[in-house]
Amino acid sequence: NNNNNNNNKTYITAIDLANETGLNQRWLREWLAQQAALGVLILMPDPANSNDDASLKYRLPKATAEVLADPSSKEYDIAMISCVPSLVNRAKTMLPQAFATGIGRPYDEPEVAAGIDRQHKVHIRDVFLPEVVPMAKNGRALRMLEEGCEVADLGCGGGNLVLMMAERFPNSNFHGYEISHEALRVAAQNLAREKLPNVFLHDANEETESLGYQKERFDIVTTFDVLHDAPNPTILIEQVRRAIKPETGVWLLADIPAKPTVRENVKEPMSHMYFAFSTCLCMSCSLSVPDGEGLGTLGFTVPVAKKMLTKGGFQNIEVLLEKKNARWFVVT
Repeated sequence: NNNNNNNNKTYITAIDLANETGLNQRWLREWLAQQAALGVLILMPDPANSNDDASLKYRLPKATAEVLADPSSKEYDIAMISCVPSLVNRAKTMLPQAFATGIGRPYDEPEVAAGIDRQHKVHIRDVFLPEVVPMAKNGRALRMLEEGCEVADLGCGGGNLVLMMAERFPNSNFHGYEISHEALRVAAQNLAREKLPNVFLHDANEETESLGYQKERFDIVTTFDVLHDAPNPTILIEQVRRAIKPETGVWLLADIPAKPTVRENVKEPMSHMYFAFSTCLCMSCSLSVPDGEGLGTLGFTVPVAKKMLTKGGFQNIEVLLEKKNARWFVVT
C-alpha cells in the first residue's frame, strides 16, 4: 500500500511507483497488471473508465501484505522466495554434473543466505524464544540464560539467533560458529549494527576457531536447520559432545520435521517443495564432498536423529516441539 504523505493514498499507480523507485514506468505497468491478474494486487474500479494504463490504481490487501511485505507479522511467509533465482541457476549449472558424478555443491550465494536469514528470524522471534526456551528442561535452560551462561550456536548463519538471544539475555555470552563466508559477512554486519558486547563470531573453517576445539565449555548449544545440510553431521555431533558441559549441558537442536520414510513424506502437503529444495540446495550441500553423508532436507528424521545422537555419545533425546517447519529436540 502507498501511504502518500500528502494524500494518504491507499493505492499505487505505475506513475507513483516509477517516481518512488526510479524504475521504468512501462515495465512497472506490465508487472502491476500481472500481479493483478494473479490475484496478489486488486485493480480498483475507475468510474471514469479511463484507458490510461499508467494511471490505473492498484491496492495490496492488508491480509496479503502481512504475508508478503511485513516481516513483523506472524503471517510473514515469503522470505525464501529470494532463493529462487539461485536455485534456478543451480538447476542449470550444477545439477547435470551432480547427477553424473554424485558430487553436489555447497551454497554461499548472497540470495540464499539472505532468504534463510529472514526465514530464521521470524521463527526465532515467534517460536524459539517464546516457546522452545521456556519449555526446555522444564524451564532450566531459561533460568541458565537469565542467570548467565556460555552459549554456542553451531551454524549461526547471519547471526539472528545469537543476536536475538544476546539482547534478550544480557547476562549470558553467545558464540556463533559458521563456515559460510557469506553468512559470516552478514553476521558481522548485523553485529556491528546491534553493538552487542556479549556476542562473538567464529570462522569455523579455522581449526582453532571451530566448536570442536573447545572442551566442556558451553552450558547450552543451539543448532537450527543445519545438520541435514552438513556434509559430515556425524563430525558436528562429535564437536558438540566435546564442547558441551557433560553433566549439565543442554543442546537445543532443530531440523526439518520429516517423516521416517519416503512413502510417508510424499503424502505431506509441502513435500514437493522440500524435495526440490533438497535436490538443488540441501542435499547438494550435504554431498558437496566425496564422503558426504547426504541426509538432505528430509533426512534428519526422528529415528535417524536418535541413532546418530546416541552413537555420538548423547543419552537423552527428546522431541520438544514441532511447529512452523521445524522440529526441536532437547539433547543431553
